Amino acid sequence: MSLYELLKTLHVLGAAAWAGAVIVSQFLGFLAARSGQTDRMVAFIEDEAWLGPHYFAPISGVMLITGIAMVVQSGWQFEDTWVALGLVIFFVTVFLGMFLLGPKSERLAAAIRDRGLDDAGVQADTQKLMRLTRLDLALLVLVIAIMVIKPGA
Repeated sequence: MSLYELLKTLHVLGAAAWAGAVIVSQFLGFLAARSGQTDRMVAFIEDEAWLGPHYFAPISGVMLITGIAMVVQSGWQFEDTWVALGLVIFFVTVFLGMFLLGPKSERLAAAIRDRGLDDAGVQADTQKLMRLTRLDLALLVLVIAIMVIKPGA
């Protein structure tokens, strides 16, 4: 196995682990919200907030390092359309996770504990958070598609 093949394998495994976890999180969030159980919803949100720095951050680091190393190894250029798009969308998803999803999750868990699931503000904030997580998933799917299709290559 060449170095490039090793990097690509790690990169694809990282993408699968990242996107797969986000997809599973969507289903678990739906089930937690549908249950109507405050404790279950708080536990789900707290688990998601923990996954950010302990699961998604390390995977995103692997993705970035292996992606950059593959560009260097392969002779592709960072200015190539598909590489540039992939990097931009990657950084958007990292920004979403670090500065929006993480903090909003922590605030929502506290609001659910304080005011309960039936509170109109909590329900509105839950819907906003779910929309953001769907946007994050859509961006991940988009970046995967860009890496596969390689527009401009």
